[in-house]
Amino acid sequence: MKKEDLIGKWKIQREISAPDGTSKGRMWGIGFFDIYEGNQLLYQEQMCHETQHEELLFATKFYRYHFEPEQVSIYFYQEEDGRLFMTFPIIDGELKGYAECKSDSYFLQWNWINSSHFLTRYSISGPKKNVIIESEFKR
Repeated sequence: MKKEDLIGKWKIQREISAPDGTSKGRMWGIGFFDIYEGNQLLYQEQMCHETQHEELLFATKFYRYHFEPEQVSIYFYQEEDGRLFMTFPIIDGELKGYAECKSDSYFLQWNWINSSHFLTRYSISGPKKNVIIESEFKR
């Protein structure tokens, strides 16, 4: 994956569920990857979140992606003092990562379908969170 693969606008569909498959909510919206500095992209998503109790919430989130030849690092942007969230190696086109956030563990799997379609899956476990977040990105 190169930063050029991501630049632009993406439509996002996201499902949030418990490990047993019980729905915890769904989200939809748009994400933008824009050139930031050097080998970096700024990612912003604007999402509507329908909770399991049918409440409708709106969320905006920002991350900074730093690209190196064999890995990508994701940093928080405009929150948490720009702290590193996750680094994942690029091995034979497969992207997998792991991060600790306070006492919760985040596992990421990123799969490209084609140049205009990819999927991400976060498995989050710990005392505060126990969910699976699956997102589909399409141009």
